Amino acid sequence: MKMKLLNRGKGVSLRAIHIAMIVCAVVISLLLVFSTHQSASVFSSLSKAAGDYSVRQKAAHELMEASDYLTEMVQRFTLEGNTQYLDDYFEEVFVSRRREESITSMSEGDTEKGLVTQLQEAMAESTSLSYREYYAMKLVIEAREIRDYPDTLRGVELKEEDTLLSADEKMSLAREMVMGMEYYEHKESIRNKLRSSLEVLDQQMTATRQSTSADLNRELTLVRIVIAILTVVIILLIWLTARLGTIPLMEAGKCAEDGRKIPETGAKEFRKLAGKYNKMLDQLNGSKEENQ
Repeated sequence: MKMKLLNRGKGVSLRAIHIAMIVCAVVISLLLVFSTHQSASVFSSLSKAAGDYSVRQKAAHELMEASDYLTEMVQRFTLEGNTQYLDDYFEEVFVSRRREESITSMSEGDTEKGLVTQLQEAMAESTSLSYREYYAMKLVIEAREIRDYPDTLRGVELKEEDTLLSADEKMSLAREMVMGMEYYEHKESIRNKLRSSLEVLDQQMTATRQSTSADLNRELTLVRIVIAILTVVIILLIWLTARLGTIPLMEAGKCAEDGRKIPETGAKEFRKLAGKYNKMLDQLNGSKEENQ
């Protein structure tokens, strides 16, 4: 049926078909470029989210390590009285500042409100615990009569009843403050808040992965569709070119060899050429008959 339609009337112009196909190819190619660009953008977003997640997860572990390091330094000082532990403690607090930097790193960018709240609570409790550590260190300083110690601790004043304690009692109280059950309950509370922060991070990353994966699948599906359409267009172009040009040309060659008229089928351009050839053939045959 399609072949009959192509053979009716004045025919279809190959030039028009080629122009139409070129336009279709350009449009499809633009869609393909757009789709691949969108896919690359989605993949880039996923990569960035994964990178941010890795940075925040590392910051959370860094915060825990910094907190444990401060605990270790203050406990060693209360046990041994070595002021080097004091220096290391305050080096971490005022110079390295890993806790503050970790909090900042985890709070940057597109952060869930729940994550920020957990971090703020953890930092507030850590600050409160620091005062407890300062007090314990001041007790040790008074008990051991240490004269050379950081200026930060000079502003810490002992309670009146604690100033009346003996050196051994002050040391015992200091150790209780940084090694007792209450201290470790505070530490565990901070850890729980940090674990909750990591859970929020995990949930945020999972949601991001699901969202970007859906977007990426959608874009890839569009790419597949565009490629399929482009393939169909190419096949159609090859078929039309063969149907309207190559096949009629082969038939014309056979007819010319046999001295027969060429069928006026195929492309518009070929039909015009066949028509002129047939007229010339009629004129030639007419001349032959007159001469005879």
